[in-house]
Amino acid sequence: MPRRDAAGPAVDSPDAPYVSIVLTGRNDGYGGDFIDRFFRTLRFNLQEFQARGITYELVFVEWGPPHGRPLLAERVFDEVPELEPGASAWYAVDSQYNAALSLNPRLQYLEFPAKNVGIRRARGRFILTSNCDVFFGRRICDVLEQRGLEPGVLYRAPRHDIELPAGCKVIDWNVLEDPAVLAGPAHRLKPPFMGSATGDFVLLDRASFHDIRGFNEVYRVARIGIDRNLLVKAMSAGIRIVDIGGPVYHVNHEGSYRLNPTAYAGREQEAPWGDRRWHSAGVSYVNGPGWGLSAAPVREEYRYHYLEFDWHAVPQLVDLGGVVLPVARPGHPAPGRYVRK
Repeated sequence: MPRRDAAGPAVDSPDAPYVSIVLTGRNDGYGGDFIDRFFRTLRFNLQEFQARGITYELVFVEWGPPHGRPLLAERVFDEVPELEPGASAWYAVDSQYNAALSLNPRLQYLEFPAKNVGIRRARGRFILTSNCDVFFGRRICDVLEQRGLEPGVLYRAPRHDIELPAGCKVIDWNVLEDPAVLAGPAHRLKPPFMGSATGDFVLLDRASFHDIRGFNEVYRVARIGIDRNLLVKAMSAGIRIVDIGGPVYHVNHEGSYRLNPTAYAGREQEAPWGDRRWHSAGVSYVNGPGWGLSAAPVREEYRYHYLEFDWHAVPQLVDLGGVVLPVARPGHPAPGRYVRK
């Protein structure tokens, strides 16, 4: 596979797919029966896209894969024959980046820096970040088929958590849209942020995603809330946030935060996702120009790109060039005003 520049081709490139789907995961049992859920969901979504003629690119980032296990990129084409190698790009990220980008040792998987790796390298006119166990609803497929997306608009979708019937082997619209499979009330999006399960569906044009520089890479104590924080960043950049008009479907599974969000109440410092009480809905952020590990050395392997570890690729926590510096005044030992360097 040819090497891609981290910035990717121009968004108006004639060979650019309409949408890039950015997903992350790894092959070590993280999140329970991850592989089976991933392959089942991927088959359904790709079948719908292909049936509707939606030009797509799958961008998959395997974050910190353990040594000695086959990568998902080495299995997926046998398990999901619907996936064409030319319509996908696979990246494996050295596990040392997880420690380098975290200030909380309990965070074993940094979902959003991983998604930034994919966003930075995606080729599509629009980029959809989601999760590997999320089925895209009928309305979402309709909008993509009709090419009805607008630049400068961030699209959100409410999430429906479902419990599949025992022994269910085939996923189709009859199963997903059956009210009997709902596992509790459906999520509702409330303006202005349109938050709730944001990590499962964020759809934005590629140029705007690059303008805001992806998800927050500055706050490194928690991974929960980083998705909602992107909405704050988007609004501060003048990007409109709208409901796309239909849901995504998520099958409940072992380890899902949604099944027991209060499991660490009173001992939030022990939570594997970090303390959820940080001000993710009230502060913005500024990622550095190297967001998405754009400077990471890349080693080409069969069917995937391996991002090797290099401290020069790790974004700084503080931009020293933007620190407010004092300006001394004659006769005054203490500075009286400040300017940005």
